[in-house]
Amino acid sequence: MLRQWTPNDFEFYAAYMGDDSTARYHGGAIDTQKAWRHLASVIGHWTLRRFGVYAVESLEEGTVQGMVGLWEPYGWPCREFVYGFIPEAYDRDLALRAVESTLDEVKSSFPAEAIRGFIHPENARALGLARMIGATAHGEVPLFEFGLHVEVSFFEPPSLPQAEV
Repeated sequence: MLRQWTPNDFEFYAAYMGDDSTARYHGGAIDTQKAWRHLASVIGHWTLRRFGVYAVESLEEGTVQGMVGLWEPYGWPCREFVYGFIPEAYDRDLALRAVESTLDEVKSSFPAEAIRGFIHPENARALGLARMIGATAHGEVPLFEFGLHVEVSFFEPPSLPQAEV
């Protein structure tokens, strides 16, 4: 289930962002103070941009298992489609369902815009999921202090016919 973040989700977020096995793909592990500020920015992003990143909850377990949505902090190269999940969510179809559902929502909200993402080149699960839904990789590009990331196209809008002059 996709939903907004709540204060009760902080334990998940701090654990996810504090664990190098998951956080390494998002700039590296951070302490709980930084995780609090980062989650606050994720929540505030919805107000500032009118779009953002959802918490993804497993209805069977009643726990947050990941995140998916659009992210465009100040100075970012584009409106980015992002996702990240605990390994178990990738192994089940929870990650796939959440990404497909959110991507459909994004395409409906921004039908004339290309939808891009940047995935850490060692994040095999995220890259595999991108391939599974038909995304196209365009090679590695530098992403600020986060190092090289694979630029991925999740959606290209249909070309409009050129008007004759």
